[in-house]
Amino acid sequence: MAEETQYTANTGMQSISTANSNLDGTGTLSSAIITGASNGTLIKTVTVKASVNTTQGMVRLFVYDGTNTKLISEIEIPAVTKDAGSPAFEIKVPVDYALKSGWSLKASTENAETFNVIAEGLDWIYYTTSVRPESSKYTANTGMQTVSTANTNLDGSGTLSSAIVTGASNGTQIQSVTIKAQVTTTEGMVRLFLYDGTNTKLLTEVPVHAVTKSASAHSFSSRVDLNFALKSGWSLKASTEKGESFNVIAEGLDWTYPA
Repeated sequence: MAEETQYTANTGMQSISTANSNLDGTGTLSSAIITGASNGTLIKTVTVKASVNTTQGMVRLFVYDGTNTKLISEIEIPAVTKDAGSPAFEIKVPVDYALKSGWSLKASTENAETFNVIAEGLDWIYYTTSVRPESSKYTANTGMQTVSTANTNLDGSGTLSSAIVTGASNGTQIQSVTIKAQVTTTEGMVRLFLYDGTNTKLLTEVPVHAVTKSASAHSFSSRVDLNFALKSGWSLKASTEKGESFNVIAEGLDWTYPA
């Protein structure tokens, strides 16, 4: 961010208590815990704090774009019995994720136990005067798609996702890509491709491990620190080796300069 960046704390919190075992974004979720501001909101951490005794289970975090809801992370909850000298379960999870303007973070709980979910965020804006002409102004560009059709091809043919994120006028810095399974997985691969409007080329492959999900074991997850500058108009797409459902969520930053 430029020196002219101004930050404002954006803290959000909701309680969840209705059991929901779904990983596809259906069922009972919290209201928006935190929503991206005009340029976006950097979610620094998420704290999950129980207010009751807990059994082994899961708290799940979802990204909501106003229409679609995609699982991005699961937090394992152990069995904890609180008493006068022992606190109820709590965990603070580093996130460091730039959430797009208008998009929201939501949560659910596997078991019917009460948790407070608290997001620590920072909104950012820029000075409107006395800005150095070389200063970059960043706007969060989050994108997400689900892949589920088996495609073994590495040449860009076969079934790919729609564009996950597309380069803005100067380009888009793709900070990271999170791959989160909705189902039990077998050994395989998720592939990321670049699409220039005509040609599709394989950029990288992410190995998928065999993971059996359950009420107390999270599904396969991988976060790839891509740090890739995507050209204006070009897109990032994805495919899956096996016919298993994965959410592919890109964290991007568009940049512009003062006029």
